[in-house]
Amino acid sequence: MAGFKLTTFTGLSKKVSPRLLPEDMAQNAQNVFLDSGRIEGIPTDVNDPSESGNTHPASHISTTTRTIFKATSSSWFTFTDDVDVIRSPIKEDTHGRFYFTGSGNFPKYTSLSSGVSGSGPYPTASFRLGLPTPGAFTAAPSVDNTSAADGAALSSRAYLYTEITTFGEEGPPSEVTSADIVDAENGATVTLTLPAATSGNYSIAKRRIYRTDINGVFRFVKDVTGTSAGTTTEAVTDDLLGEEIESSDNLAPPDDTTSDHPDGPMLGITTMPNGITAGFSGNTLLFSESFLPHSYPLANQLTTQEDIVAIASIASGLLVTTKGKPLMASGTDPSAMAMVEIDANLPCVNKRSLVDMGEYAIYSSPDGLVLASNSGIQLITEQILTRDQWQTEYYPSNVEAYEYEGKYIAFTYDGSNNSTKKGFIFDPRGGKNAFVNLNFYATAGFNDRENDELYLVIDGTLKKFARGTTKRSYLWKSKEFFSNRPLSPGIAKVDAEAYNALTFKLFADGSLKHTQTVANSDPFRLPGGYRGKVFEIQLEGTDIINEVCVYESPQEIA
Repeated sequence: MAGFKLTTFTGLSKKVSPRLLPEDMAQNAQNVFLDSGRIEGIPTDVNDPSESGNTHPASHISTTTRTIFKATSSSWFTFTDDVDVIRSPIKEDTHGRFYFTGSGNFPKYTSLSSGVSGSGPYPTASFRLGLPTPGAFTAAPSVDNTSAADGAALSSRAYLYTEITTFGEEGPPSEVTSADIVDAENGATVTLTLPAATSGNYSIAKRRIYRTDINGVFRFVKDVTGTSAGTTTEAVTDDLLGEEIESSDNLAPPDDTTSDHPDGPMLGITTMPNGITAGFSGNTLLFSESFLPHSYPLANQLTTQEDIVAIASIASGLLVTTKGKPLMASGTDPSAMAMVEIDANLPCVNKRSLVDMGEYAIYSSPDGLVLASNSGIQLITEQILTRDQWQTEYYPSNVEAYEYEGKYIAFTYDGSNNSTKKGFIFDPRGGKNAFVNLNFYATAGFNDRENDELYLVIDGTLKKFARGTTKRSYLWKSKEFFSNRPLSPGIAKVDAEAYNALTFKLFADGSLKHTQTVANSDPFRLPGGYRGKVFEIQLEGTDIINEVCVYESPQEIA
C-alpha cells in the first residue's frame, strides 16, 4: 500500500475485522446519511411550532414523556407510559374516537370533544373500553293482560336488557333467570324493574330492552333513557318487535379484574383490515368484532405457547411476537382467524422495538434485529454485528424504534446509565449503507404518515426529525488499510462541498498521528518521523465529503 483513495462511503460493520472490511465501509459511522455515496451529516431537528408558546403539547411534554400521538393538526395526546393509540376503525365516525391501551389499568377510548378540550394535557377525559354484564332486573316482570286485544294469543316470553353508551356502543345482555320468564298475551302491558346502570367511567346513556318472540329469539322492544333505577312498561305486539339482539357476545376486553383476567388488561391495540382491532393479554390474542372495537367475544380469541410481547399488522397478516417463536395470524373473519407458528427461535425482547414498516415489520431479538414478512423471517443484522456486540453495545431489551422514510430509527441504553443513551438507523434496503449510529436519544416518537414527518421527544422537547437547514456533526472512521512494508504517508486531500467545519484525523498502528482542520481542497502535508503498517482515517464535521485520498508523496495524488 503506497496510499489509498476513497470515492464512496458506506455504513459500519463491527462483525468483520476492520482490516477485512470493503474499502468504503466504516468501523464507525455516526449521524450520517450515506444514500448518495457521500458523507452527509443528518440535518438537525426543528422544534414543533407549538413549542414556541405556552400551548399544548409544549407545556405538557417533558423528559418523562414516553408516548405521543397526533390527534389533530395541532393537538397531541401525551402519556408517561408505554401506550398504543389507534383511530376509530368505524366508518364515518361522527365522534372522532380514539382507542388506547397501556394507560392505567384498563383499555380506554375517548373522542375529539371529550379528549381534546381545554389546555391539556390531552386526552383530558377518557372512558373504559367495553361494558360489563349488567345486573339482573330487580323484580320479576309484572303482566297486565287487560291491554291485550280480545282473543290475543298467550305465550311465554323472557326479558333481558343491555346498556348503551353515549357513543352508541352496546354491551352484553343481562343474564336471564327463571324469574324473567312470564306468560303474557300478545299486546299485554308488562312492567319491568331496572336496577341503576353499571357504575364506573363507562358513559352509559340508556338501557335497551329485548324480549323473546314466538320462536324464542330475543328482539328489540324499546330504549329506556337514563341510568337511574326504576320501572318501565312495554306493550309491543309480536309483529312489531324489532331486530334480533346482536350484542349477545359483546364482551369487554380484559381489564384489571384479576379474578377474570389474571394476565392483566389488554395491551397493544392494533388495527387490521375489515374494521378488526387486535390486542393481547398474557398468551391470549384477542380480535374484536368487525367495526366494534369495544367487543371481544370468546370465539375471537387464540392462545400462544409463550406470552405475547408485541403485535403488528403487516401485509401478510398480524405478526405476533412472543417470548419464544413468532407467529402469523391471518383471516378476514375475526371468529375464524388462523395462526401459524414461524419456526425461528427469535423472541421479541421489547414491545416498543416492534415497528410496522409496511409490507414487513422489524423488532429487536437477543441475537439482533429481525425482519418478518410474507416471505419469512430473517436476522437482518447478522452480517453487521455479532450476538455479543449486539448485546453489549446496543442493549436489545431497551431498544425503542420508529419508521422513518423506510428506515428503522431506534434508541437504546443500558437501562440505568444515562451516558449510554444513543441511537442507530438501520435501512433494510441499504446494503453496505444499512447501519449507522446516532449520538442522541429520544424518549418518544410518532410517525405522521399523512405529512411525512417523524416527531421525536428529545430532552423533553417535541422535534421534527431531520427538518433543519443545518447539519448534525458527524463522525466516519474508515477500515484499517494495511501495508506489507512500513511507510509514512506524506500528503492527504479532502474534496468536500464546503469547508466550514471539517476535521481529518490519521491513525497509524492504532495511534493518532495527525489532526488537520481542512480549510480547502488543496493537498496538505502529513507529519513524518514514524513508519507504520496499519492506517485509518477519521472524518468529523458537517460538510459534505465527496472524496479523500492519502499517499506517500504529492506525485501520487496528481
